[in-house]
Amino acid sequence: MVHCHNPVSSGDIYCIQLYKFADARTEQNLRTSACLQAVEVFWKEGRRQQFSFVFFSAGACLFSLIALYMAVSGYNFLFVVSVLSMMDLLVITGAFSSNDFSGRVSAKRGLSRFIIWLFASIVSSATIYKVCRTLKLSEISRLSESNCIIIDLPFTFVSLFIILLMKGNLMHFDFGLSGTEMSVFGDALYSPYSGWSLAVIQMAQWIEMGVWIKILSYFLPVVKSVSYLIISVLYLAFMLLDRFISTVEWKKAARLSWGWAAGMSLINFIYVFYF
Repeated sequence: MVHCHNPVSSGDIYCIQLYKFADARTEQNLRTSACLQAVEVFWKEGRRQQFSFVFFSAGACLFSLIALYMAVSGYNFLFVVSVLSMMDLLVITGAFSSNDFSGRVSAKRGLSRFIIWLFASIVSSATIYKVCRTLKLSEISRLSESNCIIIDLPFTFVSLFIILLMKGNLMHFDFGLSGTEMSVFGDALYSPYSGWSLAVIQMAQWIEMGVWIKILSYFLPVVKSVSYLIISVLYLAFMLLDRFISTVEWKKAARLSWGWAAGMSLINFIYVFYF
């Protein structure tokens, strides 16, 4: 008779169970460590993006305040435009640096709007200089009261007002940057800023509205406080008519902006220089 002996003793079984328990604990520790490393990476990335958003939003707000001071003080029109362009570029750069789809779309549309309003502003400045022989807003204000220069700059005035509507995302000049488009693809196109950075960006945009209203008020042949009130009421009327709902696609808004803002400035430019 052959006797079969169990080669594994109770001590060996205990050791095997201990090794299995140790392997399980090691695997669990590795998983926990991997999760902690992932959380740490995302936290560092979030901190980096949060810092960049704060930097871009604070810089944009600072430039808007500088532009407001320059506009109220009657500085050169092109100086004010250059400061506003720096503000706009900071907002666009911050949106593009988010590295997400919504941010890139927002940056693309913001860049398209930036090119249009900057082109219209430069052409308008050439026309204004031809008529007034100066670009200082304080001198333009004095000439508008004495010589009624708006008669020679009607289309330039309209062009600058269209820029104001573009900046306010109103009527048919809404580029879909405020998340008010009535389409699936236009939804959730808010800029990637959030929290305090979004609040600072919004405040900078409100200040920018005040800057453009102040610039437009220099062209009316009335007392400056009255002219500022007239432009403000006119802008408020367009806000009420708009009802804060975008009714056009952003590409159509870009075409209309080229036609009205850039086109009107070019018409006045051609009329002043060649007729």
